[in-house]
Amino acid sequence: MRQRFSEHYLQAVPEAPGIYCLWDNQHLVYVGRTAPRSNLRAELHHALTVAMAADLCATHFTYEATPAPKTRAAEELREHFERWGALPRYNESPRTAPDESAVLRPGGTP
Repeated sequence: MRQRFSEHYLQAVPEAPGIYCLWDNQHLVYVGRTAPRSNLRAELHHALTVAMAADLCATHFTYEATPAPKTRAAEELREHFERWGALPRYNESPRTAPDESAVLRPGGTP
């Protein structure tokens, strides 16, 4: 389910491990995952803070709770790369293949 990317909607996100996707309208712009000892709500709150500070374009988010966020995020990035020939805008790296360790940075640079 898509939720507006705002603090209000983050309160309903579970405090569980998983992956999240940031969207600019219908375009996937970032795939993120929880770090060890972190959770979806905390990671999305951090992403919202970065997005507001850096003026990143993200209108909505989706999330998926999973016990294996690193593996699931890599799968999501690989699927996007295979379909579109590129990583999502804010996951882009100098490499040509998906990298599950890509992190959100202002300006789309990991």
